[in-house]
Amino acid sequence: MAKARGVALGGALLVSLLAAVPALADKAAAERCAAKLPPEAKAIYVASVPLLVPGADGRAVVTDQTRTLVLSGKINHMKASESAQAAANCLILR
Repeated sequence: MAKARGVALGGALLVSLLAAVPALADKAAAERCAAKLPPEAKAIYVASVPLLVPGADGRAVVTDQTRTLVLSGKINHMKASESAQAAANCLILR
């Protein structure tokens, strides 16, 4: 349960960040941004990219992928929100 709470934190920020996904489409800039991410944030970015298709709910995609990575032990639940926000900063460039 504590893991899920960590993922839920920062949800409002993800909504605002990912709301602009279709308007800002610069995949090269997004990849340059992602190259600078810490490993846990990069894992969220990599897991989320293929699912961010036109019409997708960016917040739901990032939240679901973050939750999956936390529950599988691939990212620390205490850093999940921070990592998701960092990944979202790059994802909004796509």
